[in-house]
Amino acid sequence: MYKRMKLEGVAEIEPDHLGDPLEEAVDRSLREKYEAVVDKTLGIIVAVLGADKIGEGHILAGDGSIYYEVTFDALVYRPEMQEIVEGEVVEIVKFGAFLSLGPFDGLLHVSQITNEYISYDEKNARLISKESAKSLGEGDKVRARVIAVSLNEKEPRESKIGLTMRQTGLGRLEWLEGAQKAEAAGTEAEAK
Repeated sequence: MYKRMKLEGVAEIEPDHLGDPLEEAVDRSLREKYEAVVDKTLGIIVAVLGADKIGEGHILAGDGSIYYEVTFDALVYRPEMQEIVEGEVVEIVKFGAFLSLGPFDGLLHVSQITNEYISYDEKNARLISKESAKSLGEGDKVRARVIAVSLNEKEPRESKIGLTMRQTGLGRLEWLEGAQKAEAAGTEAEAK
């Protein structure tokens, strides 16, 4: 879930930027220091939106930089357990599909795609269900539920997000549209 948050931090203004307007120098420092940082409690800081409050500058002996305590707004993304997300399939592998969820990729294991047996078509890079022949490939848009979250602050690429589509209302968007049309046709038939 994306959230706008107020955070506190320290902006380091290096000697090369001491002549710049303070707000610009602080914003640049905050973006360099905090954007794309993963924090287990916050998630990933996607963007620093600007400083609200800039405190007094502090100089450390032997250091040419000035340090400011700052309160700033940031856009943060943290996948939450049981959250419904929509994403695009970016990679198909033998054991499942990886979905792009904005700043993170999530894994949709083959056991979590449908209740049917799924086989891997290596030649066409697709996952195909046995009974209904539903397929999943790169570029497909899907709706899934987050069932596991493990964020790694030290190695953000090692963060893991587990997904499922085995519930009503989840799946490849084309599957869901087809199910809605079939349901609407069934309702019309019952009304006659």
